[in-house]
Amino acid sequence: MKRVAGYLSGLLLTLFATQCLAAGVLKLSRTELTLEAGKPVRSLYVENTGDTPLYLDVEQALLLNPGQTPEGLQPIWEVERPTLLVTPDKLALAPGQKRRMMIKGISAPAQTQVWRVTFRPRERLVIDSNVGSAPIVLSVGYGVVIYQMGFR
Repeated sequence: MKRVAGYLSGLLLTLFATQCLAAGVLKLSRTELTLEAGKPVRSLYVENTGDTPLYLDVEQALLLNPGQTPEGLQPIWEVERPTLLVTPDKLALAPGQKRRMMIKGISAPAQTQVWRVTFRPRERLVIDSNVGSAPIVLSVGYGVVIYQMGFR
């Protein structure tokens, strides 16, 4: 009987804790895009389906070795002549807010290029204990792969 009571109290505590925690929840409209020269760019939307504001860092990088492990990523600011730009690089979304990302093909590359765009929510959780509190920073990335087709 003690075992059942312990289980039930743990279950109730878990349910109570999940009901009390509010969080922003990121939803992406797609995880892959293919861009072809002369064709319209498909839209990419980010949405906060949670119940608190969501603060995002957006990182764009050129994938240097597609299909290989580990990935070789070159941040956009290190690419000599980038052919694609995704903006903005920081976002704040209110609960229920949806925002369209700007994807601009600057030029068509000679060969197909693969870009990775990562959305990292800025979350800060504080865990209380008897001895004090310890901040924990989560860095979970949500990614989109963009294939920018070459003109060959």
